[in-house]
Amino acid sequence: MDKDLDALLSTPLLDVPDNFTQGVMRRVQFLPLPQRHSGWLEKLQGLVLVVGGILGATQLAAFLFGMWSASAAG
Repeated sequence: MDKDLDALLSTPLLDVPDNFTQGVMRRVQFLPLPQRHSGWLEKLQGLVLVVGGILGATQLAAFLFGMWSASAAG
């Protein structure tokens, strides 16, 4: 089986055309630029992330307190 894998890996898996890079870059130049969001939307997203982190930390603290109280009870 090792010989089969070695033979497979010694052959090229994919033949890439010579002008592949130029074709990709030509298509990338025609892609539209992403639209810039307004400032309030980015601030709202940041606030949601912060609130989600705080809620996650609270859930973690409640879980750890529950584990501590269960193990302390005996």
